[in-house]
Amino acid sequence: MNLGDANLRTVNTSRPSLVHSASKQSVTASDDFYSVPSANSSQDEKNAIRRYQTPPLHIIPEPYRKTPEPDLTRPTVRAVTPTHLKIPTAPVTAKLAALNPLHTIKRKPLSTESTPPSDNPSNKEPISPPTPGVDDTRYIQFAIEQLTRDEEVNHASGSRPLHRPSSRESYSVERIVPDERLRLQQGLQSGDRRQRPLHPTRQPSDYSVLAIPATPTQDSFRFPTLNYLPKVLRLPSLLALLLCCLFIIIATIFSNIWSSQHHGLWQYDQVGTGRYFIFQYLPQLLAILIIFWLFIVQSALHRIIPFLMMHSEKRTFTSHILHSAALFPSDYMLPDLWCFRHGEIILGVCLNLFRLCNFTIPLHSCLYQTQYFTVDGESVWRWTAVEPVGWTLLALYVLLILALVLLMLKLKREPSGLRWDPRSLADILSLFQRSNILSDFYGSEARPDSIVLALPKKYTLRYWIAGKRSSEIFHGVEESQAALEGFRQNRESVEKSPHSQLDLESQRPLKASTLDSLQRDVHSPRVRYRWLPWFLKDTFVVAWIVIAIVLMLAFVIVSFVNNATRRGFEPKLTSIKTSQGFSPADFLYSFVPCLVGMILFLVWQPIDMYFRALQPFANLGHSCGSAAEDSLLLDYTACLPIEVTIKAALAGHYKVAWISFISLLSATLPVLGGGVFTAQYFIPTQEVRVAADMPGYYALVIFVVVYSLSFIAIWPRQKRRLPHDIRTLGQILSFVYESRLSHDAVFWQPRSRIDLVTRLLGTLTGDKGSSRYAFGVYMGRDGKEHLGIDRLHRPESGEMFIATGTMK
Repeated sequence: MNLGDANLRTVNTSRPSLVHSASKQSVTASDDFYSVPSANSSQDEKNAIRRYQTPPLHIIPEPYRKTPEPDLTRPTVRAVTPTHLKIPTAPVTAKLAALNPLHTIKRKPLSTESTPPSDNPSNKEPISPPTPGVDDTRYIQFAIEQLTRDEEVNHASGSRPLHRPSSRESYSVERIVPDERLRLQQGLQSGDRRQRPLHPTRQPSDYSVLAIPATPTQDSFRFPTLNYLPKVLRLPSLLALLLCCLFIIIATIFSNIWSSQHHGLWQYDQVGTGRYFIFQYLPQLLAILIIFWLFIVQSALHRIIPFLMMHSEKRTFTSHILHSAALFPSDYMLPDLWCFRHGEIILGVCLNLFRLCNFTIPLHSCLYQTQYFTVDGESVWRWTAVEPVGWTLLALYVLLILALVLLMLKLKREPSGLRWDPRSLADILSLFQRSNILSDFYGSEARPDSIVLALPKKYTLRYWIAGKRSSEIFHGVEESQAALEGFRQNRESVEKSPHSQLDLESQRPLKASTLDSLQRDVHSPRVRYRWLPWFLKDTFVVAWIVIAIVLMLAFVIVSFVNNATRRGFEPKLTSIKTSQGFSPADFLYSFVPCLVGMILFLVWQPIDMYFRALQPFANLGHSCGSAAEDSLLLDYTACLPIEVTIKAALAGHYKVAWISFISLLSATLPVLGGGVFTAQYFIPTQEVRVAADMPGYYALVIFVVVYSLSFIAIWPRQKRRLPHDIRTLGQILSFVYESRLSHDAVFWQPRSRIDLVTRLLGTLTGDKGSSRYAFGVYMGRDGKEHLGIDRLHRPESGEMFIATGTMK
């Protein structure tokens, strides 16, 4: 069909229109193309075969139509009808069609919400056969692209897209059909250029749904305030701990002042009595309870610190937190400098002051000693307080109270961003469901170390909405103004996205050899069973066993040869007391045994904590998988010392139960070690000798033997080996970033932890046998194999491959 000499001249964005001239060349009026007969064409030309079929035409009401003038420089493209104008109803349209036989062609808007053409036959024009000898393939491909673009976008995204291109925005994807002979307008205006994204590796498409921060209008059960704290970190619990510290401070001050003014505290009777227990064992026993309380506080702080920092609005970048903040304390002995390096000065001061309080146990062991007084002309032995030790303890407990006050103010001022305590793997998964940051962990499951992104990003924990037009509010960790994982236009595979095949350190595309090596690594036993904590590796475990047994034998032999502990031994130091009650001999044989016992107690804590943390993965490593209550819901790292022992024993995890029991039992070593020895005056020989309280000493020997032999039980089996560490959120997410668990409806926005547990323990309708989970090689959402956690069997991906071979 010919149009004469119609040409595409200029475009008036206010009110364009289509003008015909005598030309036989086909013209494209917009991104869509049409063929309209010219008024000057002959009757034969009008009856000629038309090459293109115009989409259904829309009749524009007369008041909004402008009659074209016979000026060839007039704009040739009609503007889109304003959205605020009311479209006539069907009767009015029919009437106008009768009065105006010439239809005005309307430009198809570049919006993802365009309405598909009507299927009403009355609205369709007859399609003429194609012109013989002319190849229409490129035009047909272009037309199909234009007509089906919106439907494909809506089908792929699963929701209404957020971005609606305006009439001034150009087509953003490469055209299938070249503009040869179609004279498509090309080029971009300066105002049409999109703003460069913050991170080049995450460029959402035009139809991506972005994560936008949201704030619920009111506090409710469904959208509670994001300030949840574990019970041990709440104000009543911290105040109770502070009151206990105040009680010890008052008791210490009273002891120092009273003993200096009243010739001691109480008259000494003999070894092994009730008074001996009060002054030699009770102070350490009370102090060790404070230490356990501080352990629980530190464990709870480690669980919430990463989320508290990601919820803070003060931070510019938070991506490093996922790869460096430990979810549980790896030790309680060495200083913790992580918080100082990441700007959390208050939390760093609190954690290190808590660890400094470990020295209170040895100091309590030498706080009270016996001293020879002359009272009313009578010489007697009395229990007295050692004032230098008492004032040192006072300073440590004042620092502890200061740390507790700072912690209370910190947690009161800065909300945690949580709705409940993230105690287990399931709790962590629920916070990263469909998160747009999961693709940043590509290939990290096979890496031995943590990921270091070349471009730091800001991950935020808060409430979100999926685009400006969405009303659904969800809670989780997302990157603001980045495309949401569950709403992307192209979800065929993650590898097709611009950031899926990137080197995580250099942010450059991965080479094919690197991708192949990742696929090989997930099946490699060397990678699968590569990692264990350094103190649980075979060489070190053998060393611990040998050292523990040798020292235990030496201790027992020295203790009972020649009855040295019963008959006493020379102190080698002076036992004369100063006016303040200090004696070098008493201090040495109280402080040093207690300090050694405290070191042994602290050495066992990381062993206990890692066995708690590894137990879910050990259960997932079974060939038949594991139920949710024995894997994803296990919260041993968040349990109290005696609680984890009971729960593990009832669940059949006897190794964890025994190791946690030894962790509790080892607390008796500093308690007994600090009070079992004391300097005594032996009348037959008229000399001062250091002797032991034999009942307490026998108990100490038994506990030392049990403690030493328990190192044999820490030999880890192969199922507790993993590809890398599991202390941080990033290391845990590396096992699930491509797993379908990250998009599982079970974990999607539970209203409470009870709701989450109920979903995991319940049976899903039509999903029989899928309630078991495993750690192994699974088919990821990108269609490739990955190493991590998933359901043992899925209909769409088959059964997981769980390695049972040995590491070579």
